[in-house]
Amino acid sequence: MNNRVGVAQFVDIAAAAQFQGPGAIITDDFQKEITDVLRRTSILDGRISYVPATGDISTYYEQNTVNGGEFVDPRNPSATATSNGRTPHGVKVKALTNQVNFGHYDVTLGQQQKNFAELKAKDLNDMLNGIGLAHGKGLWRGNDTALSVPTTLNYVGLETQIKNTFTVGANASIVAAIRAKVAAMVASEKYELMPTAVYINPIGHYYMEEEVRVAVESGKMSNPFGKTVVAGIEVATIMTAAGLLPIIPEPFIKATVNATTSSNTDYGIAILTEPMVEYHYVGEKGIYLFELGTTGNLQEQYVGIKYGAPVAKGPSYAHAYGTIERPTITAVG
Repeated sequence: MNNRVGVAQFVDIAAAAQFQGPGAIITDDFQKEITDVLRRTSILDGRISYVPATGDISTYYEQNTVNGGEFVDPRNPSATATSNGRTPHGVKVKALTNQVNFGHYDVTLGQQQKNFAELKAKDLNDMLNGIGLAHGKGLWRGNDTALSVPTTLNYVGLETQIKNTFTVGANASIVAAIRAKVAAMVASEKYELMPTAVYINPIGHYYMEEEVRVAVESGKMSNPFGKTVVAGIEVATIMTAAGLLPIIPEPFIKATVNATTSSNTDYGIAILTEPMVEYHYVGEKGIYLFELGTTGNLQEQYVGIKYGAPVAKGPSYAHAYGTIERPTITAVG
């Protein structure tokens, strides 16, 4: 990359013209649309419940037991009084912000040129999308470690909150691991669980599909996947003890280098009971937008802010988080 500042000079219009002819001088122009396919949100965000926070520490109670109940002699019935424990839990509300400034001269010049007439609106929208992007990543990968006693300003990501974990080794079946973990959750006599979706790193998803393709082509199994529409896309579903679960590729799920084999990567996978994943918000479900007015240097300043935090209720039993060890494939970008 050339980092030097060039020397300005006057040039003949002929040097800038693409074509000159009778009645025509054609100079370079550009498309008014800006090429933009940047990711701005998380699939998970559109599927979890948004609930009002109960306070700066948003508190809820979890019942862990149903006590009592015993067989007795029908001619001599008796009972022992019992109580059911309920445990309070709290999640500290967090805040995300972003800002964009518009210089008066640049905005005025752009209006006069009539180039990129929608650019100010796009930059303002992108400022809000920046918050959404940080929010989407934080839902999974937020680096705080305690819900009610924060250690950082970030969320406690779901991969940290979920304590029911599993691993899929380099030579183990991904399909079998998913089915086994869901079966173990549904088989609980203590909790009535019905997981609703499997979220998986897209490269982990590729390896899962390849596992199925090879097995089907070799005649070892029939294709276990159906199709369903989830979050505006068509995804595979897998038959489990909880029924057909959508398998949703989620790019914000972490992929990390395997601790023992550096050429392999551990791709994240999460089995969620989505009604038990909540976002506790303050004020608005979305993002507040404030215009701060024109400052002394004639800058228009806009600030966006979002208040809230995610919580996975029943982190040791209602959900499961695992890793899939496979050879490394580097994500684009």
